[in-house]
Amino acid sequence: MAIKRSSFQAIPLTQNEHRFYFCTIPVDELFPYCFVARRQEDAASGFQRSLSLDRANDIAQYLSAGKGSIPTNVVLSAQAEAALKYSSSSKVLSFFKVERAFLVLDGQHRLWGYSKCSKKHRVPVAIYQNLSRAEEAKLFVDINTNQRGVPAALLLDIKQLAEIETAKESILRSLFDRLNTDAKSAMLGRLSPSKPSPSKISRVAFNRALNGALDGELVRGLESEALYQLVRNYINAFEAELTSYSQLTKASYFESIFDIFDEALRLTLGKKKNLKQGSIQEVIRNVARLDFSGSSMTRKEYVVAMQSSLRQSMAVSADML
Repeated sequence: MAIKRSSFQAIPLTQNEHRFYFCTIPVDELFPYCFVARRQEDAASGFQRSLSLDRANDIAQYLSAGKGSIPTNVVLSAQAEAALKYSSSSKVLSFFKVERAFLVLDGQHRLWGYSKCSKKHRVPVAIYQNLSRAEEAKLFVDINTNQRGVPAALLLDIKQLAEIETAKESILRSLFDRLNTDAKSAMLGRLSPSKPSPSKISRVAFNRALNGALDGELVRGLESEALYQLVRNYINAFEAELTSYSQLTKASYFESIFDIFDEALRLTLGKKKNLKQGSIQEVIRNVARLDFSGSSMTRKEYVVAMQSSLRQSMAVSADML
């Protein structure tokens, strides 16, 4: 039985010593003939990372929703089995429909996402020809070294503009922006909206810190103004008691104080019957005055020390009886 060929309109391009072709191919005409050289499967000549099915499924759902698009090319290397041919007169690229015709150099998750999508889209591809395995590996390294993702802080910063914010992300953005501009806020000018800064808390770290704290029963359902005042009171209480103001701009420390947020507030309510800044200060005073100078600690290590101090300060004494 003769092997069938597939043919598609394509545009050739030569860069330095490499020649490749741009075209779009229906996923069912492409996916069955692609393979990936994964490192854990082939230690001698594999170089790709393991496939994340969750990521592939996310891409499939995104494409199935009917609104999203992925213009980025999947990068392939045609193998000898493909017998790749290009006609300059008809501008048609053809290949044999055989297993392992194309090695995936970049975009394996996109390709799997296309294959799992309920809609059968055409896949934009860039196909290299006549690469050795060493050249394929080098190209893989070049692609993954020189490509830089958009900073996570910037993506969060523009989600509102793209109209894809969740309700929680909207609350976090509002808190972040107000704390960064409010003259009464300890974080005035100490938050960085769109990029990391060594002396400021990024939007990513801020969201990571408050994400769980906002799920606590004490704050769940609070109106936005009351929530803002509570968060500001809490942060200001720490700044007022800290011996080193720079602690607040250490991401791991800032995140850890919100890991004890619910517990600190409950203790404050139990002792003071309110959540004003001064009341919170009394409860977290020993926590804020813990000496972490000269130490490099993880978020978890900070939390353990803070919880221990918080609970000791609220221990029952004889004069309370």
